[in-house]
Amino acid sequence: MTRGFRSIAMSVLAESSAGAKWRLRVDDTWCMITPPGYVARRQGWKLHVSATPASAPQVLANAVHVLVEHKCAFKFAATASVLAELNGVRADRAQSGKFLTVYPADDEQLRLLADQLHRATVGLAGPAILSDRRYRPDSLVHYRFGCFAWPTELDDTGYYEGQLRAPDGTLSADVRNPWFSPPEWAVLPFEPPSTNGRKRGDPIVIAGRYQVTQAIRHSNRGGVYRATDEHTGEAVLLKEARPHIAADPNGKDVRDRLRHEAEVLEWLGPTGITPALREVVEVAGHVFLVEDLVPGVNLQRWSAVVARRNGRQVPVGAVWQLARRLTRLIDAVHEKGFVLRDFTPSNVMVRPDDVPVLVDMECTVRADQCAFVAGTPGFAAPEYVDRVGEGALPAPGPEVDCFGLGATLLYVAAGINPVLAADSPAGQRATGARIAAIVEAAAPSSPALHALAPLIRGLTADLPNRWTLPEAAAFLRTEPVAAHVVPGPALPADQIDQLADDGLAYLVHTMEPRARYLWPRPLALPPGDPCNVHVGAAGVLVVFDRAVRSGKDWVTPALATTASWLDDRLTRQSRILPGLYFGRSGTAWALHAAAETLGDAVLAERALDYALRIPLDWTNPDISHGLAGAGLAQLRLWHASGDNRFAERTLACADRLVQLTSNAAARVEWLADPRFRDELAGSASYGFGHGVAGNAGFLLAAGRDLQRPDLIDIAIGGGHALCAVAEREGGSVRWPTGPGKTATADVNFWCNGTSGVGTFLVRLWQVTGEPRFRELAEGAAHSVYLDRWRLGTGACHGIAGNAELLLDLAAATGQQRYRRWAAEIATCLYVRATERDGKLLVPDDSMRGVCASYNVGLAGILDFLLRLGHGGERSWQVDNGRLAMVDDDERIEVNAYREEAQHGH
Repeated sequence: MTRGFRSIAMSVLAESSAGAKWRLRVDDTWCMITPPGYVARRQGWKLHVSATPASAPQVLANAVHVLVEHKCAFKFAATASVLAELNGVRADRAQSGKFLTVYPADDEQLRLLADQLHRATVGLAGPAILSDRRYRPDSLVHYRFGCFAWPTELDDTGYYEGQLRAPDGTLSADVRNPWFSPPEWAVLPFEPPSTNGRKRGDPIVIAGRYQVTQAIRHSNRGGVYRATDEHTGEAVLLKEARPHIAADPNGKDVRDRLRHEAEVLEWLGPTGITPALREVVEVAGHVFLVEDLVPGVNLQRWSAVVARRNGRQVPVGAVWQLARRLTRLIDAVHEKGFVLRDFTPSNVMVRPDDVPVLVDMECTVRADQCAFVAGTPGFAAPEYVDRVGEGALPAPGPEVDCFGLGATLLYVAAGINPVLAADSPAGQRATGARIAAIVEAAAPSSPALHALAPLIRGLTADLPNRWTLPEAAAFLRTEPVAAHVVPGPALPADQIDQLADDGLAYLVHTMEPRARYLWPRPLALPPGDPCNVHVGAAGVLVVFDRAVRSGKDWVTPALATTASWLDDRLTRQSRILPGLYFGRSGTAWALHAAAETLGDAVLAERALDYALRIPLDWTNPDISHGLAGAGLAQLRLWHASGDNRFAERTLACADRLVQLTSNAAARVEWLADPRFRDELAGSASYGFGHGVAGNAGFLLAAGRDLQRPDLIDIAIGGGHALCAVAEREGGSVRWPTGPGKTATADVNFWCNGTSGVGTFLVRLWQVTGEPRFRELAEGAAHSVYLDRWRLGTGACHGIAGNAELLLDLAAATGQQRYRRWAAEIATCLYVRATERDGKLLVPDDSMRGVCASYNVGLAGILDFLLRLGHGGERSWQVDNGRLAMVDDDERIEVNAYREEAQHGH
């Protein structure tokens, strides 16, 4: 068995007389080794050495000998599994391949080490690192200019991203592009390589024949391109495989898998099951598969397009016919002696005549072959994909493709992603039963899913009860059972409370007060501020506070611990950002509210003092990162404290915001009507987190509470502009992210898109009484309701945040259907929950794990569930009881006040 990477490095160090004095630090990803007295430089040229899982032990052993001799600090991937992830097909293609990083003391040592490391590793295997430049054309050694030390200061977006300092003192982000892009002022340590004569913008021709016309996608494995065959004039598809990417322990990589796919196409292409193979070519070590270009869209896109054309429903007849064709298609593959192993909506193209064709066949194997386990989470049969890591196994039986067919039909019929977060301990609940629960809950709202429900449940059942393809074909020979759309199950109050209590208990028991983050940050996001709302403790604090105010006294100790932890760390951050979610405005807001609940007057005063230190001289106007969010927090603290300094700071934010959005060069689409003000046209987009809706929402609240009718008028102008760009679909209304950012209004999120616009319009209607604003807010709510099964779980990009709009409308209109719709969304969360040590926990936006983050994880979900179960106002809004049924007399008073103020009375 190959020795662990750490033991290899330690054994080399042990051979050195000074090795015992070297320092070793290990985390989940990296093992860092530094010589005695090492002090990291801020920035400079550094080296990366690439490797594959097979070559890594030798690369490391050879490299450590060189680095120890020169007393140079370095780090390497902590384990073989980490290296496999760094080199995997889903890895960040800019940074993939970085097995070992070297931190030279200066450029002279860099040049010396580059040569010696090259000599020590020449001939060993490793991929190219796209963000770097190779030391030599055949070298594993690469170099780039970047930060050496962990960043200690937040960037403008609220993340700890490296900042490079130019000779004139200005800062810029340490960006890892998938191409060599050092800062212009950095002096290259080596002569640049000679070019091949091709100039930027020249046509790209592969193998002297295939001229690339479009890049369909880029990934770490390589690109996929449309091209023209210059010999025949025909359109073809090129699939690229880069050297040494996703290499297995035997040294086989994506190039071998692409050649294998070509062999599969040779067998299946002539039947029309797959595209026809043209040829396989190799260029500079990269392998390209050339195949016929299949016209049409993949099944994932087909489902979305067909649903949009039919009121967000895939017609029963269309999906029934498709299911028949897919069943025959898979059966034809099995008759040829193959097993697909990875049948998903993205691996099926639907031609304009609605005939499906299989694509991306690299996981397909002969029934008598052995292969490493492969498959897409959610679509791969659980009994097979759970065997990842067992090495090469005999090909599975056709039952794995039956599961993939069932999971794919669930997605096509209702837009439901079948990914399930794993239970712990494993095996507590059968996958088939969990999918059946989702089908049962979602089927009433989807006639297509209702018709296919027996088939989907049968195909995704656990063995030995899973349906076979003949059983599926027999079912599809019958006529579909027609059904009307009816309300789905609303989650009962006791289950709402169970889901909330289980989530709260999980957060209580997993906090780590001695750690850098009170709860582990989401690994899918860069490191962010541990004290903010987005990924930090403030987002959980506001949920604990709501829980205590809802009568859950057992959460009080956790509320006090979290508040104390935040209070202790407020002044440790050198840079304070103003945003509500990514900055410290939400932190001050949450801490003051918690202090009030705890009856801690001293802590409340410290929170107010801290809020007065938040900078307001900022160039971003939005809620999440900028002035609108800061102003909303200042307004909330004015209401809470009565201190007029907060009122003054609120208006300073408002005036600065209007100045920024009035003078911005880039402008969103705006209603060209002289009756309506257009100061907010310089907003970045339309949504609440980053655009017009959030900016206008803050100005509306500030103008309403601080007697500034001009701010109300600007907000009204924003409302009319949003009405002008709304897209109606029956009883639904939708908004795009912003002009030019999306061709269709499919973005139904709080931060960008429909539910965030509705969040503002319902409040604008409360102030103005304008029926149009209510009508469109209710249309947005209908869109939220229709999309409840198609989206993720979170507050920012998912159904928990969207459901808050439904509770807003229930409070504002008195219409209980909105509360019922919100309870149906709670059912969506309930049936997707994972069971961890007896507790039901709603997964984060990835649908595969659980994290505490307010915006993308559990905290924001619990905030919605607690509000649904126990009432109360929406977090992070300054409604002060106003979001309730308002009669016409009250609106007349508001309008009269505006008229008086405008005329100087």
